[in-house]
Amino acid sequence: MQIPIDKLKTMVRGVARTQEKEYSCDDVYQLLDEFTEAVVKGKDVAHLMPLVQQHLDMCPDCREEFEALLRAVRATQPGA
Repeated sequence: MQIPIDKLKTMVRGVARTQEKEYSCDDVYQLLDEFTEAVVKGKDVAHLMPLVQQHLDMCPDCREEFEALLRAVRATQPGA
């Protein structure tokens, strides 16, 4: 069985990004509200919550959840 080159590149990038300390999906889910509020306020979330940012960069399911929450929060903002 051959793995398509784009799939292989994605896998290698994922392995290269692994860290000694990482958050699970459950960990990120618990912090998603706080993270989203920080994004809306324009805070440097990559600096404030790097493990959450790292997880969102690697996990499409959590990223999708974050993006949906971000859209919902922004829709409730004045002038939205």
